[in-house]
Amino acid sequence: MGLFSKVTKLVWDEISTPEGFKKGEAFEDYVRKHLFTKDKFITLQRTHDYAINKNDYIENSKEPDFKFRAIRTGKEFFVEAKYRSTYYEDKVDWCKPFQLKRYKEIDKKLPVYITLGLGGEPDSPDQVFLIPVKDIEYSKLFRSFLKNYKVPNDEPIDHERLL
Repeated sequence: MGLFSKVTKLVWDEISTPEGFKKGEAFEDYVRKHLFTKDKFITLQRTHDYAINKNDYIENSKEPDFKFRAIRTGKEFFVEAKYRSTYYEDKVDWCKPFQLKRYKEIDKKLPVYITLGLGGEPDSPDQVFLIPVKDIEYSKLFRSFLKNYKVPNDEPIDHERLL
């Protein structure tokens, strides 16, 4: 592929990627860089980005965004990263009911945590929540529920919190 073709493809991928996917990928990058840092967690798996998925179905794209192993404990777990810009009527609609059901099935084999970024920008959210999927009953989460799972948005997750 020539240089012009490569540049054209890059430009096309950028303008054709839906804004929601761009925000999701930016928040996933934030989660890896700031919360589940390389000095504490090994990435065992990460779902593919939109440019790859749109043309080819990849089986593990149904799994949560990340599979990590805590370096200190060896514990493995999944993390689904979700970003939302704001509450709507005091709640956050963070997934579809069928997705929650799928995460709960996966959680029976290996723990699944939802990392929810709220407000600000995807690469710098105002608030961050870390919620074990076993504690979630609904695809909408109320502010009163979320307050119990708030974590600092500017420091790595402590692996002890995952036990």
